[in-house]
Amino acid sequence: FSPALALQLKERLLIETQLRRAIENEEFHLVYQPKIDLVDGRVIGAEALLRWRSRVLGDLPPDTFIPIAETSGDIVRIGAWVLDQACRQLREWHDGGLVLGHVAVNVSFRQFLGEHFERSVRGSLEASGLPAHSLELEMTERALIEDAPATEHTLDRLRELGVAISIDDFGEGYSALGYLRRLPIAGIKISHNFMHGVPSNPTDAKLCEAILQMARALNLSVVAEGVETTEQRDFLLQLGARYAQGYYFARPLAPPEFERFVRERMGG
Repeated sequence: FSPALALQLKERLLIETQLRRAIENEEFHLVYQPKIDLVDGRVIGAEALLRWRSRVLGDLPPDTFIPIAETSGDIVRIGAWVLDQACRQLREWHDGGLVLGHVAVNVSFRQFLGEHFERSVRGSLEASGLPAHSLELEMTERALIEDAPATEHTLDRLRELGVAISIDDFGEGYSALGYLRRLPIAGIKISHNFMHGVPSNPTDAKLCEAILQMARALNLSVVAEGVETTEQRDFLLQLGARYAQGYYFARPLAPPEFERFVRERMGG
């Protein structure tokens, strides 16, 4: 025990307490980062990202409050809200004539292993009137190994529904190679941590190349995250990568800004 530890625990308890009220207080909002086709520059989709502006604590970064929400279990309720809002936003864009293939939502391992997760996905799609293929669920490799039998069953049901599943931050923390072989995974995302050293760091460059080659062999789509420079974009194009997202193209945007960004790329 130490005074510093006591302060840390007090802050954590305060965040946890405020999290429980955040949905009712309308403190959450979503921003959207475009996914880009590297060949023609089109926006092919969006990743929905959660932001929290607490009335008591102010703006808190996701890497501060999401781990606490996962530990407390609040992430299940918060995640259902994110799913619902992201689907409603895509429906609104479609109704306004904005051509956009899909919206991607990050899913916590706690959500995925919950018995009501599939029902939550179905409910969000039905409420928004979206076809299932308009939704992509991004999960880390942890969700794939946490409870293998339950994971496989849930993934099969989501695949039957028509929802796409992709692995976020591929290659970090856990190896999912065995699961890629037998689970209905549609795509993987190359972690931004691998992109940091590309193309100057030979190890990072080779890792990216290896991931792309493996994905082609398994017929998986690939999105490179964290693209920030022209050199990184050109490197990916040389390797035959098709899709990317990152600050080079756009930061996460509020819905009106995202819509303007897409329409500018469409030429009107």
